[in-house]
Amino acid sequence: MKIATITRNPAHSPNMLENDTAMLYCIEQELIAIGHNVTRLNEEDELCGYDVICHMSRSEKTLQRLKKAEANGCRVINSPQAIENCSRTRLMGILQESNIQQPQYNILQGCNIPGTLEYPGWVKKGKGWSQRKEDVVYVTNADEAATAVANINGCAIYCKHIEGDIVKFYGVKNFFFTYSYPNPQKTKFGWETVNGVAKRYPFDKEILKNTVFNAAKAIGLEIYGGDCIITPKGEIYIIDFNDFPSFSAVRQEAAKEIIKLVIEKR
Repeated sequence: MKIATITRNPAHSPNMLENDTAMLYCIEQELIAIGHNVTRLNEEDELCGYDVICHMSRSEKTLQRLKKAEANGCRVINSPQAIENCSRTRLMGILQESNIQQPQYNILQGCNIPGTLEYPGWVKKGKGWSQRKEDVVYVTNADEAATAVANINGCAIYCKHIEGDIVKFYGVKNFFFTYSYPNPQKTKFGWETVNGVAKRYPFDKEILKNTVFNAAKAIGLEIYGGDCIITPKGEIYIIDFNDFPSFSAVRQEAAKEIIKLVIEKR
């Protein structure tokens, strides 16, 4: 089996490039150890002649090329369509249609801030992925919201803030799931500090796992991670869902599960 991996463009890996690359390297080494031919590619390389491409790409140009590889019989993990479904506006629509609980949100038109918004909340970049700190901003009033929207300079979403613990989750299709509380020393942009130190509110782990599995299936992702809020009452709100995270806390374990997906077509 000829397998290729593709690294993530640094622009789509802010403050996480080292961890993302380490995750891909770990997968490659596991595959090589059991006798598979693995080629590391970048986003400009030729994609023909491979049975499987396991990639971290997010650029529109590369996703279109991966769609062509898929059409020619190559298995692409994650599928390009699933990656496109992670663009925030589309993602939130999919979660809503699938009855996955998430914070109340509004799609903002231009710089017009509706007077009905409840504060505090979050202004988030609507298209694509967060690439800089200004793409997700905590705001406490309409003036702050207007400034945040102007800095995004494009489609923006307003999400109501939910008090509670942030929990990070990771999964591979519907056979591997784990979660953890964020490490304040290893934060991408410092957003987690708004919710403060985790109080570790009790919640139903099976409900979280099933919620995440259902969301991943609706989005189409096979390798994924994200964030949720656990309220003091144990309610679960999905606030972010991403393709192919770095799995930093469980890298070796996750790599072994991902290669099952690659070689066993699970």
